[in-house]
Amino acid sequence: MLGGPALSASEFSLLVRLAERHSIAAGDAVLDCHVPARSLVLLMSGDVVLGSRAADGGLRTERSVTGPAWLDVTAAWLDQPYAMEAQALSDVVIAELPMERLRPHLATHPALALRLCANLAQRVHELTIASRNLLHNDAPARFAQWLLQRCPVTSGSHDLRLQERKRDIAQQLAMTPETLSRLMRSFESRGVIDVQGYRLHIHDVQALRRLVGLDGLDAAAA
Repeated sequence: MLGGPALSASEFSLLVRLAERHSIAAGDAVLDCHVPARSLVLLMSGDVVLGSRAADGGLRTERSVTGPAWLDVTAAWLDQPYAMEAQALSDVVIAELPMERLRPHLATHPALALRLCANLAQRVHELTIASRNLLHNDAPARFAQWLLQRCPVTSGSHDLRLQERKRDIAQQLAMTPETLSRLMRSFESRGVIDVQGYRLHIHDVQALRRLVGLDGLDAAAA
């Protein structure tokens, strides 16, 4: 989850020693955005949804995460509250790295410090792409980008399991549920995807990349 080659034995031992594991039941809160964050939070297993509270008290979904994945790697550095609330969709296990315990070790483990910096940079990069997607792409391109972010391959086909309700996905993409349903039918009729309940099969990953304009960028880079 820190990218790059495997951790050294001393780095791995340090993180295992510092990490605090917690099991959280489905439906319970995972992150509390009302108090300053004290830890970097890793989702080790399970499904979590992140978002903010609407006026009626419901959680407005912004994204979902399946472990293993980082839930928050920024707030604890700033001693700020977590930017989003998180709720467990299934029983989950998280690992917290308390900053007050981690920080003194960074000077003696510079390679680990650099890995953490790179991890922060990756998160900023992902947020920049997500923001640009919402601001500048039309509805088909936004949906295609959303699918690609959940797809580990750049060509061929891939199967996805949709974790959120369609209305929550639509909310993330700044569109109505009706628009999302029309897009899904349009993508299906063009042979790009096939949807069966919460299972989605991507027939043509490159078609999604063309909708977002990524193939053109790859060609230019080559």
